Amino acid sequence: MSTYPIRFTVMTYNIWASTRWPERKEPLKQLLMFHQPDILCLQELRQETRDLIDAVLTGHQRIDDTFDGFLGEGNIYFSQALFEMVEYGAHDLQMYEQSRRLFWVRLRCRFAPNRTLFVSTAHYTSVGNPEEKAGGINPRFGQAQRTVAAFKQLTVDDEPLLFMGDLNDFVHPIRILREAGLTDSFSGLGRHTDFTHPASPTAKGTPQSIDWIFHRGAIAPMTSEVVDFFWEDLAPSDHKPVLATYRLI
Repeated sequence: MSTYPIRFTVMTYNIWASTRWPERKEPLKQLLMFHQPDILCLQELRQETRDLIDAVLTGHQRIDDTFDGFLGEGNIYFSQALFEMVEYGAHDLQMYEQSRRLFWVRLRCRFAPNRTLFVSTAHYTSVGNPEEKAGGINPRFGQAQRTVAAFKQLTVDDEPLLFMGDLNDFVHPIRILREAGLTDSFSGLGRHTDFTHPASPTAKGTPQSIDWIFHRGAIAPMTSEVVDFFWEDLAPSDHKPVLATYRLI
């Protein structure tokens, strides 16, 4: 077993479904070629973008399952040189969107076979949902609570945990996750996040910090950034990805 620290890069990215595709194909391809994240958690995945990512990240594996959530909502890619899959699942968070889940995978570290890593991603319901727009409840409050409950059910002991995604919020869900012992990749370094939406020059709107990477257990961040990437005046998505480097401890 290697005596060197186990370090790897992690990216979370909402890739904007099929909007303005294939115009965004080359920017997304270039982003992935430049950064090559060891673990990539995706939201708003579609067949077109999945095919592109498969072609670019040839040394990676993803969850391959017939459930339409893995095909058209979220998925997790990971470097086969660093990790092997132990098990995976899709935990129901009772979201308004039928195929959205807490998508997760347990990975074994190839350079430390006795170590596993729990990686998960979710896309919480947007503030633009009809019920909330009409004055109803904020569904992300309950989705965050159910995420925490899922971790209690799915993880073991002090197993390193990563949770990331488009949380469509920067207030109560973040507080709930922090109160459950999770730390975001910026706070873990004594820093503040930048806004992750919208990605200029492709999208418009009020700047918001709604894409996050959280961790818990025997794992620590080394770097964290919101990647402001574009290719020939076009960003790959209306969101900016969050990219972090982690080490197992």
